[in-house]
Amino acid sequence: MASAPPEVLGARPDTLGARLVSGVVLAVIAIAGAVIGGWVFTLLIAALGMLMAYEWDRLCGGPAYGPFGTMHAAAIAGACVATHTDRVVPAVMLVLAGAVLTMILARGRGRDPRWLVGGLLYISIPGICAVWIRGDEEWGRLAILGLFAVIWSTDTGAYFAGKTIGGPKLAPSISPGKTWAGLVGGVAAATVAALLVGQLADLQPLWVIALAGALLSLVGQIGDLGKSKVKRHFGVKDSGSLIPGHGGIIDRLDSTLATLPLLAIALILWV
Repeated sequence: MASAPPEVLGARPDTLGARLVSGVVLAVIAIAGAVIGGWVFTLLIAALGMLMAYEWDRLCGGPAYGPFGTMHAAAIAGACVATHTDRVVPAVMLVLAGAVLTMILARGRGRDPRWLVGGLLYISIPGICAVWIRGDEEWGRLAILGLFAVIWSTDTGAYFAGKTIGGPKLAPSISPGKTWAGLVGGVAAATVAALLVGQLADLQPLWVIALAGALLSLVGQIGDLGKSKVKRHFGVKDSGSLIPGHGGIIDRLDSTLATLPLLAIALILWV
């Protein structure tokens, strides 16, 4: 469920090494988890989900490891485990129960339930989708690895197109560094990556695979902008500081979180 290692060529010298090392480590963990699958992948997703729950709670003004972060972390982990054991409906019900309980308790503690519930759904639904997708013996491994290829290619293509071509800003009030050229470059790179995956896996028709790659790339970039808007709202630069040189886990997984539900829907329609 990891996002690609971020662009590093323009990083400051003092963060370049940290970005490179942590990026490689993240990629290795992500690929290993996807390849091994089973409980290893499920527990990896659960652990990431729990950490993101705490990050989101702090992002919204909560204390470190506060009650809402803990409740959401438990709900996300339980949902991942339930999904792994083919209990998707109970997994969804567990998350919804956590959402309802949050709405009841939040106002009494001076918290905005909309942001807390939104964060729970934002993290838990992709987590459930990831475990469900990887649980498919025929398509799971290929789908997750293919998603990594699309997301990472998007990041790389967007970076180089943005740096090389420049031009009009995509959303200057949200993310000043992003350009329309970067958006197009990311989609183009992801389309090529999807075609390569489709060719190697002998998937047909290839035009559908290419279209899926382009759509996933576009949704992923929208997810990245959405996360940036949330950070702007709360006046923070990063969602956390757990990953050296990168920021928080949500910062690294924003595109993946946005695309996992779409990938799950695509697999339901495809298979």
